[in-house]
Amino acid sequence: MKRFLKFALFAAVAAAVAGALLWSFLAHRAELAAEVGSDQPIGSASHVSHGATGETIVKFTAEKQQLLDIRTEPIAAVTKPHETVAYGRLEEDPSRSFVLRAPVSGAVRERPAERWPEVGQTLPDGTVVGAIEPRLAPADRITLGDRLSSARADAESGRATLAAAQAALDRATALNADDKNVSDRAVQEAQARVASEQARVTAANRSIGLIESSLGSMSGAAAPLELDRGGQVVEVLVNPGESVEPGQPIMRVARFDRLLARVDVPAGDVVDGDVAAASIVPVGYENRPVHGERVSLAPAVDPKTQGQPFLFRVSNPSLALRPGLSVTAYLEAPGPPRKGVVIPRAAVVRQSGKTWVYLQTAVDQFVRREVRLEDPTAEGWFSRSLSPGDRVATTGAQTLLSEEFKSQIQVGEESQP
Repeated sequence: MKRFLKFALFAAVAAAVAGALLWSFLAHRAELAAEVGSDQPIGSASHVSHGATGETIVKFTAEKQQLLDIRTEPIAAVTKPHETVAYGRLEEDPSRSFVLRAPVSGAVRERPAERWPEVGQTLPDGTVVGAIEPRLAPADRITLGDRLSSARADAESGRATLAAAQAALDRATALNADDKNVSDRAVQEAQARVASEQARVTAANRSIGLIESSLGSMSGAAAPLELDRGGQVVEVLVNPGESVEPGQPIMRVARFDRLLARVDVPAGDVVDGDVAAASIVPVGYENRPVHGERVSLAPAVDPKTQGQPFLFRVSNPSLALRPGLSVTAYLEAPGPPRKGVVIPRAAVVRQSGKTWVYLQTAVDQFVRREVRLEDPTAEGWFSRSLSPGDRVATTGAQTLLSEEFKSQIQVGEESQP
């Protein structure tokens, strides 16, 4: 009996172990099946499909488009003249800058309770930025003193000679009136001597005034530093306390409401030398091309490009542009006009280094189409990759791109080749 019970117990344990092994095997098999299923592409069969030529089609019903804010519009036809592309950069317009120079030698001083101007600060016309305390070397003071003494002596001598000449003129005039005892010619000669001596005295007095003024200004009277033309401070060349010489630059201000664009037409390209204008596109401002008015040919050819150089005057009402910014210029060139379309800037998406738009091929279908963007315009990009009337997604193009690539996502490493 005991043997039978042991055998039954052993059989029950063996059956339990076998059942557990079977359950573990089936559970593991189910997990493997689930992993295999998860390795398949996560697709959106209702939104992404492929056309007869293999193109990817994104489908959204009209209601779904409205929900996702996907909007389209037809692109318009446009005709543009043949153009040549030139590259360059913006430069400062020399006529819009002003250099403040020292009127006399001396030490630069700030204005009371005023800070010395800093780079980037904007100053109006006529701003007095400081003053100069003049200085005079001992040798210069001696020289000016000698000149002052000489001028005073000339003035005294001239006054004495003038008095004698005036007396002679009075005597000659009286004798001439008394029955022509002195000739008219003698009277005229006396008048000439008086005028000559008067001019000598006047010149001597003027010299005395100038020398005395110079000596006075060099003895502590500060000379103001005034900006005839204001603008933005771009260079501060001297600081308060430093000594300067006459004519030395102290600071430079500039106005950036107008700039010059120097561009070089690539060697080999043909552009009419009398071209009057160009469309200038600064880097970072592709959506805001500005009008460039031709000034002249640049004074020198860039040895690196060896192209035909042009200077264009560019208005800068927003004051956002600065010298040194790279620009692209579109100059009219000989050749037939180009017919194309203007693609709205919002319709363009960029992927894998290329530019694309989503073309609406049916009410609920969109296909990604590569386009070549040629010239920027105020409304978008000129292109000859599409036809007038084609409808492109101008809002929600990025949503369509995300939906297309979401269908290609795969989970797991085993699915990788």
